[in-house]
Amino acid sequence: MADSSREDDRGKQQLERNKNMQTKLPLNGTIQHPDLAEALRGESGTFFCQQGGQGYIVTAAEGFSIKSLRPVGRKIVEANVLLQTTPDPWAITKISEDVLEFSSIPQSSRQQRAA
Repeated sequence: MADSSREDDRGKQQLERNKNMQTKLPLNGTIQHPDLAEALRGESGTFFCQQGGQGYIVTAAEGFSIKSLRPVGRKIVEANVLLQTTPDPWAITKISEDVLEFSSIPQSSRQQRAA
């Protein structure tokens, strides 16, 4: 009986370890998840993310699930879309290991305007 409870405890500990371990998304790897911040927790790099026809460039860094989020392109609206009660899941693709920094106006443009 004692051996059985020890095995149960070991099994529970292994499940808990597996639950706490999060695997990193590989480069060019794509996942779908209902919550962008939750999906990027523990990740680092640059990602292309889409939800509901809108694309975003997202950077994630250690200590931040989302460091920056920048919309790209125009939202694609389909004519025959039924009204959904739940939002579309996020499609998340890792495009770089680097954590890119974005500013609203590129540095070279600012310098040209000052001249």
